[in-house]
Amino acid sequence: MRAGVEVLAVDLPEEFTGPVGYADRWVWIAVGLAVALVVYYVLAWWLTRAPRRPALARPGVALPDVRQQHLARIDRIEAEVVAGRITARDGHQQLSEVVRDYVAAVTTLPARTMALADFRGRAPVALVEVLELVYPPEFAPDDAIAHDLFETAVDRARGLVATWSPTRSAA
Repeated sequence: MRAGVEVLAVDLPEEFTGPVGYADRWVWIAVGLAVALVVYYVLAWWLTRAPRRPALARPGVALPDVRQQHLARIDRIEAEVVAGRITARDGHQQLSEVVRDYVAAVTTLPARTMALADFRGRAPVALVEVLELVYPPEFAPDDAIAHDLFETAVDRARGLVATWSPTRSAA
């Protein structure tokens, strides 16, 4: 049988040759295409993922002390509005200032200079809800809306300052 194989190999015409390997460039083209595909998917994932929110908590702040100071300020504002020394509209403006000051003291947000739209984009929901309650009466032309919403605004501001912590807030 071996002889038969040799005879076949010898009997083949000259135009037939043995197996030929592929050129190296085709292997490198295939590897390059595979790498390009992987890079494409990695870039697509990287560039379309949700941005990371920076840490809000300001390091080195004595939260209980800051909290007590701001709660005392809210109590003073409430007492002045109830006594009639300031209008409810001014009370809303001062509540907004106290809440912003508290947030600026315990977080890295520049709360004193942010507009409501900025808060909606960057701040936690609990903070935005309080500011959304305080803003309309703060800028209303008459004092009726401010007077009607003042107690609710005081309760919500007090609740935010008393319970909110930037380390466990969800934006």
